[in-house]
Amino acid sequence: MKGPTADRSRGAIVRIKLENFMKYTRMEVRPGPSLNVIVGTNGSGKSSLVCAICLGLCGTPQMVGRASHVSDYIRHGADTAVIEIELYNPGDKNYVIERQINRNKSVWRLNGVIVPQKTVEAKVAELNIQVGNLCQFLPQDRVADFVRMTKQDLLVGTERAVGPRHMLDLHEQLKTLQLKHEKLAASLRSMQGRLEQDKQKNSQLDEEMKKFQEHRQAQKKVELLRQKLTWVDYDASRERFIQEKSKLREEEKSFETAEQQYQPLRERVHSLDKRHSELVQKEKTLKADAGSAGKKIEAALKAFSELNEESTSVKNELQLKIEEEASRSERIQKYENDIAELEKELAGSAAQELKEEQEQVLLELTSLNKKLNEVCHKKGLSESYINDRRREAISIDHEVKKLKDLSNQRMEILRRRHKDAHQAAQWLLQNESRFRGKIYPPIMTQINVHDPANAKYVEGQIAAKDLMAFVAENSEDLNSFLGTMRDERNLRINGVLAPSTPLESFVPRIPLKQITRWGFHSYLSELFTAPPAIMRYLCSLYQVHNVPVGTRETEKYVEEIKHTGLRRFYTQNQSYNVKVSRYDRSRVLTMSSEVRNPSLLVVSIDTTNLMELERRREAVAADISSRSAEIQGLSKEEKKLSELMEKCRCEKKRIMTEMARRRQLTVVIEQKKRSLEAIQKESMDLEKEREATKKKLKKLCLSKMKVVNNVIAALQTTFKNHRVWIEHILDVEKAAMEKKRAAAELKEAEASLRSLEAALREKRDKVRGMKLEAQRKLSTAQEAIGCAHTVHEIPEPFIQEFRKLPKTVEDIERMVHKEQVKLNCMLPVDASLEQEYQQRKKSIEQVERELSSTEAQLMSTKEEMEDARSRWLPELEALLERVNTGFVRFFGSLGCAGEVSLYRGEHPDKYDQYGVCIRVKFRDHEALTELSAAHQSGGERSVATVLYMMALQELTSVPFRCVDEINQGMDSANERRVFEMIMTTALKNSAQYFLLSPKLLPDLPYAENVTMIFIAKAQKSIADWDSSSVRGTGIGLANAIKRVRL
Repeated sequence: MKGPTADRSRGAIVRIKLENFMKYTRMEVRPGPSLNVIVGTNGSGKSSLVCAICLGLCGTPQMVGRASHVSDYIRHGADTAVIEIELYNPGDKNYVIERQINRNKSVWRLNGVIVPQKTVEAKVAELNIQVGNLCQFLPQDRVADFVRMTKQDLLVGTERAVGPRHMLDLHEQLKTLQLKHEKLAASLRSMQGRLEQDKQKNSQLDEEMKKFQEHRQAQKKVELLRQKLTWVDYDASRERFIQEKSKLREEEKSFETAEQQYQPLRERVHSLDKRHSELVQKEKTLKADAGSAGKKIEAALKAFSELNEESTSVKNELQLKIEEEASRSERIQKYENDIAELEKELAGSAAQELKEEQEQVLLELTSLNKKLNEVCHKKGLSESYINDRRREAISIDHEVKKLKDLSNQRMEILRRRHKDAHQAAQWLLQNESRFRGKIYPPIMTQINVHDPANAKYVEGQIAAKDLMAFVAENSEDLNSFLGTMRDERNLRINGVLAPSTPLESFVPRIPLKQITRWGFHSYLSELFTAPPAIMRYLCSLYQVHNVPVGTRETEKYVEEIKHTGLRRFYTQNQSYNVKVSRYDRSRVLTMSSEVRNPSLLVVSIDTTNLMELERRREAVAADISSRSAEIQGLSKEEKKLSELMEKCRCEKKRIMTEMARRRQLTVVIEQKKRSLEAIQKESMDLEKEREATKKKLKKLCLSKMKVVNNVIAALQTTFKNHRVWIEHILDVEKAAMEKKRAAAELKEAEASLRSLEAALREKRDKVRGMKLEAQRKLSTAQEAIGCAHTVHEIPEPFIQEFRKLPKTVEDIERMVHKEQVKLNCMLPVDASLEQEYQQRKKSIEQVERELSSTEAQLMSTKEEMEDARSRWLPELEALLERVNTGFVRFFGSLGCAGEVSLYRGEHPDKYDQYGVCIRVKFRDHEALTELSAAHQSGGERSVATVLYMMALQELTSVPFRCVDEINQGMDSANERRVFEMIMTTALKNSAQYFLLSPKLLPDLPYAENVTMIFIAKAQKSIADWDSSSVRGTGIGLANAIKRVRL
């Protein structure tokens, strides 16, 4: 049953989806908006659902109490678990929180977007979900923790669950202020004791302090003498420093004079360097000019050489013409002889005879061609007919193959049973190249059962979800494929990873020949074929290589077989599962069930249509054979006519060749005659040619004379440019020498200046050292009298004292010695006593100030406590009174008594001792006693726990509450009453409620808003289960189940 989402509270659970979590491979449940009763036997996975809610909403494994690490909740054999919880959000899209648990971390998603855990925690807190509060969320393994909660813990849980948000803050503030008040009071007592002790100790040292003052006066005189001595020493050092500083000023003036003389030398070197650079640049220009004139000479000489070559060419041309005129007469005689020979050869053959032979051959070819066309037409008709029949045969073969193609038919079954998987398979066929390894379509399309009668065993062994699952050889390919299908194409499909174990390693534990005597004829893996990756997966997960198949005869030996170690086997119509007790290996349990007919691996073939297609195929083959014999006869006749035509063509070709040769001879004769006429016309006047040649040579000679004059002029220019260039090079060298001499003079002057500078630097260092010494002695003198470092003269108070003392160093030192002897004769005084006295005096003053401050803080803290108490306690008492009202009412409906009150402890101002006291009475003759394991049984404590949580539920609005197997230990009457109370409370409140129980009493009344969720241990799903048949009001669970079975 599923309630409307409109009745849900904000944050209520709409959907829970699990993958590879604890016992669940894949599970999705949609709870109702009110009371959800989750029923299942022990170990079926009820508490796994509670663990998923806790961990999926930012809970920790410690809150669940089952494991220490979140990765322990991943299903055995898997690497990743996924928890997806959809929370109701009225007026907008629901919140979807997903937690992907890996071995070493968790990945959180909120509405499909990866976010940090803090973001999810903030959203859960905003929805007022407290999976860590046992008053709202009570897992099975924490029920005992709830009962063992101290009064103080129960108060904090109650404040957090039903109190205003500021109530718990005020409580925590009171506890903090209480601790602060206690620390301040202890500190105040400690300071008062220490102050009294210090005052007593100082009163005992007054007499000693008088002696100490006399000793101090003597010390002061010695100290005053030594202070004046430091000032006298400083005055002497200062006078020496002033004298040396005066000498330094004179040396600095000498250095400045030398430096002024050095500057003109630097400027002269700079000027000479600039002039040298200019001359070097001009030298480059002159060098380029000289090179340019040389290139002109080379160009003129090249022109002269070209004119010489042209003269030679003119002479050679004349000589060639003379030789050509001499050979022209010989060529005329040769052409005349060739023409005579060709005319003689042309007269030897008759043109009319050749024409008559050609006409006769053409008539014979036309007749043969007509006959050949008739034969080819008949042959073409027969071949066209055969081709049509062959295409018909191919079409029949395709139809037969289509009927026998199991894969296509199974893909059609897949399309009808699982459209998403079919769409994904079609996409995979077009995109196989996107993956590194092989991904196989659903297993049902890849299995080929040898005998259709054995399909029911194979299908019975493999789960339907795996038959429709895709198989990948690479985990990255599988994740990419499933992500594309689920996230991008929104297809709900399943995918598995083939193990890497070699297929050869999957060998039956018991050889087949050892069990054939019981009627077994093969193992499941021998009944079908599949790709190696799929076969490895089926062997690994479903042990198909260890499950034998037998006959009806096998059923006689079941008792023997179950002790052989076989855990599953098939007979003709039954499947058997053998289980051995974990504690007593001799106890063996055998369960059998009827083998169902296959629904996925079965393929129906139309045998009538198949036989008709095979009959048509035979008829077409016979027709093709008959027409082929006819074509062979026509081919022989065609070959004979073709041979005759070939002979005629050869004769025709001979005649045509002869006629062409005659035409060619006529053409050649005409060409040679035209060539002869051309040669006869080509005669030339040699004298005229000789005269023309002389004129050309004369003109070339004049050009060469002009070129020679150009060469002479270029040579003169080149000579002039080279001379200017050489003279300028000498100027450059002269400027370089002057620059070198000036640089040497500058270097010498610079060395002299550096020597003066070094002496000056040494003098400055000496003066600086004397200055530092005077400053050091000044600092010593200043420290001796305790004045500021800015004071360079003896302060006025010390001048008066120093005037009473000797003036010279020797006199001062003698007086110091005298006073020191007198001081040594006085009794020694312990200086540490005076120090101790003064320190204690300061300490007394400090403690008195701290004492005053602490008293003020203590008073302020007490006022804050009173203010917080006045705001917290009345509100808390009112809240517990309301809780008590509901708790008393619920207990009264059970015929028992109970009350909830505020526990204040022995000291009312000890706010960390405040708690909730629950007192109950289950029998009339008993008095109200505090709820504890010492006074009540486990069932009685469970009743009190449920009723306390129900009393809290009436006071607050939370999205949902969860109680796991709280009815353990209750008798049937109390369990029935508690259930009715929970259902009634769920009707009155909008909060969602999850109640988990391994069983329910028969004929319990169920309201319309109750959602029943059944969790059962089963290897197969109930295909024909109809939840609408058990939905209604006022029917018992047992009757509902009976109706479904009917």
